[in-house]
Amino acid sequence: MRKDLIQVPEKGTYKWQLFNYWSDEFRQTHADHSAYIALNFAGALDACRNKLHALVQQHSQLARTAPNGARHQRAIERLQNTMTGAAISYESCFRRH
Repeated sequence: MRKDLIQVPEKGTYKWQLFNYWSDEFRQTHADHSAYIALNFAGALDACRNKLHALVQQHSQLARTAPNGARHQRAIERLQNTMTGAAISYESCFRRH
């Protein structure tokens, strides 16, 4: 298999700055992707997802029955805004590829 070498622009030039930026971006993206795959195969994502759903269900039940239900409703909103939003956006970016 033949590999073409990438010519690195001269250091300090604008083209070098662009090359440096995009090569760092490429490394970071692939590191994130590798981490996602490792977490997924290890079953860590399923465990986190199950824990999140259990917490939301617990707060939902308490929101309906407890006298201070508004507090539990706020807890649900916080969980959904942080954990669910982050997990969904993170997973969806890898499902598109």
